[in-house]
Amino acid sequence: MNVTDIPLEERIIFALDVADPRKAIALVDRLSDHVRFFKVGMQLFFSGGWSVVEHIVRKGCKVMLDLKLYDIPATVKLAVEQFADRGISLTTVHGYSPVVEAALEADTGIQILAVTVLTSFGKEQVSELQYQGTVEDLVLQRARTVLSVGCHGIVCSAMEAPLLRQQLGQEFVMVTPGIRPAGADLNDQQRVATPGRAIADGSDYLVIGRPIRDAKDPEACISAIQREIGQALA
Repeated sequence: MNVTDIPLEERIIFALDVADPRKAIALVDRLSDHVRFFKVGMQLFFSGGWSVVEHIVRKGCKVMLDLKLYDIPATVKLAVEQFADRGISLTTVHGYSPVVEAALEADTGIQILAVTVLTSFGKEQVSELQYQGTVEDLVLQRARTVLSVGCHGIVCSAMEAPLLRQQLGQEFVMVTPGIRPAGADLNDQQRVATPGRAIADGSDYLVIGRPIRDAKDPEACISAIQREIGQALA
C-alpha cells in the first residue's frame, strides 16, 4: 500500500462513539469539512446505525463499520454480505483465520480488517489467556496468520506498528486506535501513542474519538492533529 495516496483529511477516522444516532449525525455535520472518515461502532450501530452510515455516505465521506464480528464462519459470511452496496469502506472482524476467511468469502468489495489485540489489553489480560509470550508476540502472531489468508489489513495498537512493519512489510492497511495527543486522558486505553508517533511508526489511519469530541474546540483539535500527521509524513 502506498500510504502517500491517503489524503490528510482521511488519515483520522473519527470514532462516533455515542449512543444517539441524532448526536452522531450532528457530529458528522459539524466535522465533515475537516474529517472525511468516520467509524460506526457497536453502541451506535445497535441504536440505529444504518441511518448514520447512510448520512455519512451522502456527505461524501467514508465509513469504517467496526462491529468486530466473531461467530461461526457461515454466520460471519452472511453478516458481511449484509454490508454490501452501503458505501462502507472498512469493516472489522476478530483476528481468527476462519472468521477472516469467511468475511473475505462474502466478496462485498469492502476491505476486511482483523482486530489483533484490543488496545485496552495489557500484560495482565494477556496472561489471563494463558498465553506465554508478550502482548507484542501475540499481536505479531495473529497479524501474520490473518494476512497469510488474504486479510486486507489489521487493527492494532500503534505501539506494535514498528514491529509489524518490520516483520510483515508495507502491503497491508494498518489502522490504530488508542491514539492520544500529548497530555490527553488515557481513559480505558493502555497501549497508546501520539498521532505523530503512530504515523511515523507505520500506521495508515488513526482512530480518534474522545480527544476530539471532548475538546473545547474540536475543529482546532483536528487541525492540530493533522499538522502533526503532516509533519510525521514529511
